Amino acid sequence: MSPNIRSPRVRLGGYVILPRLIDKVRLHAQGLLPESYVPFLLRPGLPLDGRFLAFTGLQPEVFRQAVLSKADDGDILTWVMREAVLHSFQEIEAWSDALERLRPDRALARLLGRLSPELAKQVDFAQHPLFDLLDMDEGRRPMPTDC
Repeated sequence: MSPNIRSPRVRLGGYVILPRLIDKVRLHAQGLLPESYVPFLLRPGLPLDGRFLAFTGLQPEVFRQAVLSKADDGDILTWVMREAVLHSFQEIEAWSDALERLRPDRALARLLGRLSPELAKQVDFAQHPLFDLLDMDEGRRPMPTDC
């Protein structure tokens, strides 16, 4: 949808999703975040943003303020490493790797179908990891030719 939002698989400090969250928070503050992303921005629970918050123990509004007050990704990572629940690098890597393999369940596939009807016409959501689906929808990854 937006070339200004990094892929969920881009890592910062070993964390998938973190660079994407930084982009989304900044775009939202500028009024440029695509409307379909706004309801899920830093939402606790199962959306990707919520999975990051749960793993790190960070509060949504505190994270938002930190992102908006820091100059760059390095400063944000330093803040996250200081404020988040302490995890070893191996634990962060394992968590990130598991999310990269995550496939949508039926409920999430239905939601994605409503949010991305054009993609739903071309791709069986159950056959692809969520990160691949996001990258396809946002134009970073080509559609499979066998769908």
